[in-house]
Amino acid sequence: MSFTCRRGGRCPVDKNARCACRACRLAKCYAVGMDKKAVQPKREVITNGSNGSFDHNDGDYEMRLGGMRTSPNYELSDMTSPGSAFTPLNINLADFIPAIPVTPPPDSSLIIKQVYDFSEQKRRRRAMLCGSLEEILSEQEMSLKRPASSEDFTTIFQAQMVLMFEWVEKLPEFRMLCDHNDKTKLLRAFALKYMLLDNVYHTYELGYRDRLVLVNNNYIVPGNPVSFKGSDVVDETKIKEIMFGQRMQSLINDLVLPIGSQNMMYGEIMTIRRIMFWNPGNIQLTDMARALAAEACNVAMKELQEYLHEEGVDDIEARIQFLLLLVPAFSTHHKTMYEIVRLIPSFGKMSDWNNFMDDVLSGV
Repeated sequence: MSFTCRRGGRCPVDKNARCACRACRLAKCYAVGMDKKAVQPKREVITNGSNGSFDHNDGDYEMRLGGMRTSPNYELSDMTSPGSAFTPLNINLADFIPAIPVTPPPDSSLIIKQVYDFSEQKRRRRAMLCGSLEEILSEQEMSLKRPASSEDFTTIFQAQMVLMFEWVEKLPEFRMLCDHNDKTKLLRAFALKYMLLDNVYHTYELGYRDRLVLVNNNYIVPGNPVSFKGSDVVDETKIKEIMFGQRMQSLINDLVLPIGSQNMMYGEIMTIRRIMFWNPGNIQLTDMARALAAEACNVAMKELQEYLHEEGVDDIEARIQFLLLLVPAFSTHHKTMYEIVRLIPSFGKMSDWNNFMDDVLSGV
């Protein structure tokens, strides 16, 4: 393939921006001595965990966002998207960190399965965002790093979308959707909400209430702006105003502080995910999709009641009301997230993600 740099061949290629420009990355590979004859071809056979191996073309591996069946085990490198908007992302976490075998009881509800999956998602997320093997294996995963910059949003987005796609594919109602457009619209409306929720909850887990800590442990403190000189931003003054001004303080007041005050549990966060995903706003879904969305929300709320009861929550009704009041706040501050990323030209422009992110930004 032939790649062309949009910036005249001057793109930085380092641990923070490896995939921003395919042309410059390839040029640097050649410059440091890469031999293309030594590049290994992509493997076509993967292990299914029980019956040996099977080919990607087998009927049991048909689930893509346009399909109706799924293999119970799939890898990040095998993901595709609605209408081929996703292309395979060549990340194999097994090369970096061993899997931790954690499985829920066989007859668990979806909320319990998602609670188990969330711990694994966080482990995978950390591995994908670390810049070196030493960092992956270190014990300092709870330590803050540095003030966040515009590049952090670009880096985080790629990892977050892989994990979001994994999570969505496990929703039974999503697998029942037949219309590609319904799936694309739902993903488009949800992408930045997923990213916002993960960053907010990560902040809570690290114990901070005066800032937003991104999932790569870089942070934003309202009232303490940092310089964006040399960063790829459209308007430095505007993005600093959004990231370090009143909007970010409101985000912390409306989301970080309430979640912290109530010590929200994994099952509650997973329910907010499901409710936000199935309530995308006025995006003109088909009748079938609207019916499935309504049913998915009903199931989520019933499972939440059972989960809270099992966790020994005293006033379940008040707890559910509190959670539902958070959903509009996430929708409001999702717009703040969008205002930030639209000022970052490289956001969503990494190789393998161009079409999907263009789709996301065109529909917000």
